[in-house]
Amino acid sequence: MSMKLLILGLLMEKDRHPYDIRQTIKQRNWNESFRLRDGSLYYAVDQLRDKQLIEAAEIVTVPGDNRPDKTIYRITEKGRAAFHKLLYDQFSEVSYPQHPVFLSLPFVRHGEQEQVVELLVKQLDACENRIKRMEAVLAFKGDILPRGSVMMIRGIMKFGEAEKEWLLELIEEARSGQLLQGTTWTPEQIEEYLRTHSKPHKSEE
Repeated sequence: MSMKLLILGLLMEKDRHPYDIRQTIKQRNWNESFRLRDGSLYYAVDQLRDKQLIEAAEIVTVPGDNRPDKTIYRITEKGRAAFHKLLYDQFSEVSYPQHPVFLSLPFVRHGEQEQVVELLVKQLDACENRIKRMEAVLAFKGDILPRGSVMMIRGIMKFGEAEKEWLLELIEEARSGQLLQGTTWTPEQIEEYLRTHSKPHKSEE
């Protein structure tokens, strides 16, 4: 998810300070789906300002020694055009399934069964808790949220249900020991199989 799209999208609603942008993202539970780092948010704000996509709408003096002034930003006309481009570019992105566990699975046979099971159970707990949080958000805010936000939350929940089903399958295989089994084929046999079963390139036909 583009941090710039988040910032510009929220400034389409009203003028905001970067801290207000950060808090709004959390209040709307978007951090369940998008990784939010303060450094990347403030860096993106600086970039948007330098490119004249946002500008200072108001400078608020903060009482106290050595405390910086508070800058409230608004989106410019150039920023609105950039927002629409980012919006449609995001709709054009093609996704593929991605999960932190994916990279571990090809090497899981080298792990210890008890620890693998323990870590997969933690993944399952996190998944189930995420689904519960999203259910609570819909129950509490469903009537007041824009339809797009509702569908985003429903999407997170549906992806979560699929993740839960897959994790349960992994845990079952890990507990049985099946997940940690290696292949009975030798590297030479695998290489020979791939060589004899690979499709010829067009130039070889």
